[in-house]
Amino acid sequence: MPFDIALNIPGIISAAVVCFAFLALWTSDALFGPLLRRFRTGTPAPLTLAKFGVQGSVVLLFCVVMEVFVDSIGAVGMNQGVYVGVAVWLLISLMHLTVSFRFDLRSMAVKGIYSAYFLVASVIAAALLSMWR
Repeated sequence: MPFDIALNIPGIISAAVVCFAFLALWTSDALFGPLLRRFRTGTPAPLTLAKFGVQGSVVLLFCVVMEVFVDSIGAVGMNQGVYVGVAVWLLISLMHLTVSFRFDLRSMAVKGIYSAYFLVASVIAAALLSMWR
């Protein structure tokens, strides 16, 4: 069967929890929260449980797709996982950044902070999922 992929549910959930927690840390006052607030335009909408649920679902979906990618490639071990994470970042985020450099009016610092988070999350998720094998 060409698409015989076994999903590692505990690995996916673990990677999603770590990536979501790291996102909370990334945007907190401990790391980049003050800088992100300084470059924000307008008043932000209040945080709600629905917003956390949507973001958690997106992170979980990202980890499912990363599991399929890691499993398809056959990456095993942390080193191969790091390579896969960087490759995913290069394929997706770098493409997104090149488009947003031209057409998005947000600050380059904000784009860089979010892109750096995606790089770290990609590496963490791919490394965890490939080490789980």
